[in-house]
Amino acid sequence: MATIKDIAKRAGVSTSTVSLVINNKGYVSPETRQKVLKAIEELNYKPLYPARKLATGKTGNIGFIIWEAHFSEVEMFYSQIFLGMEYAARDTDYYILLTTVKEDFDPKSDLPRFLKYRDVDGVALAGRVPHSLIFYLEEQGIPFVLVDYCIPRKNFNCVLIDNFNGAYQAVEHLIKSGRRKIAFIGGSYVHPSIKERYRGYKEALIDNGVISEGDSNYLKKYSYLEEAETSRIIGERGAEELLNQSDPPDAIFACNDTTAMGVISAVKKLNLEIPRDISIVGFDNIPSSVFDSPKLSTVDVPKFSLGKEAFRLLLEAIEEPLGPPQTRIVAVNFIKRESC
Repeated sequence: MATIKDIAKRAGVSTSTVSLVINNKGYVSPETRQKVLKAIEELNYKPLYPARKLATGKTGNIGFIIWEAHFSEVEMFYSQIFLGMEYAARDTDYYILLTTVKEDFDPKSDLPRFLKYRDVDGVALAGRVPHSLIFYLEEQGIPFVLVDYCIPRKNFNCVLIDNFNGAYQAVEHLIKSGRRKIAFIGGSYVHPSIKERYRGYKEALIDNGVISEGDSNYLKKYSYLEEAETSRIIGERGAEELLNQSDPPDAIFACNDTTAMGVISAVKKLNLEIPRDISIVGFDNIPSSVFDSPKLSTVDVPKFSLGKEAFRLLLEAIEEPLGPPQTRIVAVNFIKRESC
């Protein structure tokens, strides 16, 4: 493996000059710089990360942290965001380090190793994570970005989905197709994304004349909400409860695709036909949504774009740690398939 000394010998310069070129510091004449860069290319030189950290104060690592409950075989949403960040990092000299944290996280005992040893330059937090972890990063001055999550009345760097408009599009489509008894099924109701989707659901009903402002009876009758992590089970339980009442819904808007798949399972058990008897719409457009039967209508979230935007914002926060926090919104789009 080539060293700085090998580069200096090949280029006919001192090792200090090579160091200035590698770290892009100080003045080096254009002619000399080109000699050094040519030698680096010819010798396929790769700087060791410990050495680079000493020279630049940067580790070259970015942490990606997700709550354990989000990281499952069913929930493929956040793993695609991670891939989006990883793809964006390929155009830079950064590595993305993935880890999970448990819900009862305690910074004194549960810090990921890359935080314990300060081996990252910044952190992306995907989805709902313990607030104690967020506040730890803030106190330690470690740049971070929240992805698909925010804390009310706190001004942090965030990359969010346009949850409100996505839900509005989906429900408005159901209304225009003739549905009037549209239910909402959701879990993790304290999650800001789910709250915004429920708000979009309600506003679409009001704006299209299905309900009047403050019609709590309709919402109470056709809403099934659990304060638990979204899952197929919630979708099944919610659909069974709503469809077994005296005046069942003719459409269900599920808070995400995983929940919608549980709805489809329950509807099939009740021997109802989709979409003739009931239309179903999800949110997220995870890969399995197109392989379900029937294929699930959903709101497409460009998850790779979400990850790439999070990476760009985090790099800005690393380079300008005193810059004002930003919130960036990623647009979504309704996709009609066989379930409605």
